[in-house]
Amino acid sequence: MLLFYRKYGDPKNKPIVVLHGLLGLSDNWDYFGKRFAELGFYVIVPDMRNHGLSPKMEAFNYKVMAKDIKRVLDVENIKNCYVIGHSMGGKIAMMLAFENPRLVERLEVLDISPMRFETPMEHVGFIAAMGAIDLKKVTRRSEVEEELAKQNYEKRLLLFLMKNLSYSHERGFQWKPYLKAINRNIAEIGRGFENKGVYNGPTLFIRGGQSDYIKEKDIPVIKEHFPNYEMVTLEESGHWIHVDDPTGFMRETERFLL
Repeated sequence: MLLFYRKYGDPKNKPIVVLHGLLGLSDNWDYFGKRFAELGFYVIVPDMRNHGLSPKMEAFNYKVMAKDIKRVLDVENIKNCYVIGHSMGGKIAMMLAFENPRLVERLEVLDISPMRFETPMEHVGFIAAMGAIDLKKVTRRSEVEEELAKQNYEKRLLLFLMKNLSYSHERGFQWKPYLKAINRNIAEIGRGFENKGVYNGPTLFIRGGQSDYIKEKDIPVIKEHFPNYEMVTLEESGHWIHVDDPTGFMRETERFLL
């Protein structure tokens, strides 16, 4: 199985792989893919399995998703690269680094720690809200947006979820993510790496000052798994670092990678 992925820049340049979070899409990173390419990188942004244009599979956990990324890199004949991962993508990046330390030259993790989630993930509510809509009865995109709006999501979250809605004349409206498989395996996405792996390469954690995804008690665990780490906090950002503070995200990323 090979993931769908977008490519930016010259393949002769240093490669960066960008891994999106749960219910995300490669398309959400189009702006930054182009920015990184302008800085002289070759950028690869996959749709994770069960997301976007990538295959739908029943297995959905960090081990298989890290293997998916390794397959992409093998196809691209990439022997070492920089890896950036947000949220779920950050944990996929950690797993990739644990299992292929020579492949990952530098690791950047956006607002997620190696710890397991102690409270239900907010994405559980997103999946339930999306799955509750009978798309067979929908004739306009606005109808879906109106249904999701009943959950009182802030505008950016509403737009984020709506990007996962597709339409074709043959099949009508459909969700791009394979929601049933994601929901069945949601506990896997909440798992931590407390007893797994060490990556000694340079690692940057960027956390949102308005987010609680990385807690102070997580720091010793982060240090144990990533001895060569640094932590930066973007004080005005929530969980979606690159959306809430794109300037801060680019500043810290350029400093770390260049």
